Amino acid sequence: MPNWCSTSYRIEGNPETLKKIYDAITHHDVQEDSSENWEGNVLISLGITWQDRTSDVEGGKYLRGFIQEEPSLGEDVLEFYAEEAWGVSDFGEILEENFPDIKVYFCGEEPNMEYFVTNDSTGKYFHCRAIVDCCINNEYYYEEFNSIEAAYQWIYDKTSCKTIEDIENFGTDPDDTSDNFINIYEYKIVK
Repeated sequence: MPNWCSTSYRIEGNPETLKKIYDAITHHDVQEDSSENWEGNVLISLGITWQDRTSDVEGGKYLRGFIQEEPSLGEDVLEFYAEEAWGVSDFGEILEENFPDIKVYFCGEEPNMEYFVTNDSTGKYFHCRAIVDCCINNEYYYEEFNSIEAAYQWIYDKTSCKTIEDIENFGTDPDDTSDNFINIYEYKIVK
């Protein structure tokens, strides 16, 4: 069973193309032996073919994701959410290759694998660049930050930690019976 990456998508571009993709997401045929919400059904409905990387085809695409909710179509952006196996799939890349009048932005999170990625380098849709998941003095926090520096500053302000080494050692004292811990996750900017 895979670890599931929660991926949020924002697609901007030609309104007619966005409507076409929206219609394919909301009304598509289901291929035999596939899940109704499989991203591949959407591509097939759009008339797009691709080579599946999982069958060891050189240059193939990885497509193991499932759209999880009804998309939202605005005037100039299409939004939806998917669960994808182990990481962000090639769904957005395949759409961009077939519709040059769109830009696909995504943000993928799989905390168990410490996998946090986005291709939104300017933060147009996805501003978060770091997450702090921690317990300090038996109080739990899950905080999002626009920079890793802001995350460190928040930790420094909340704890006695003054260095990254202090943060790494926080909660490791064997005499400490609290649940104290600090996990910092930084988003990787990908293409």
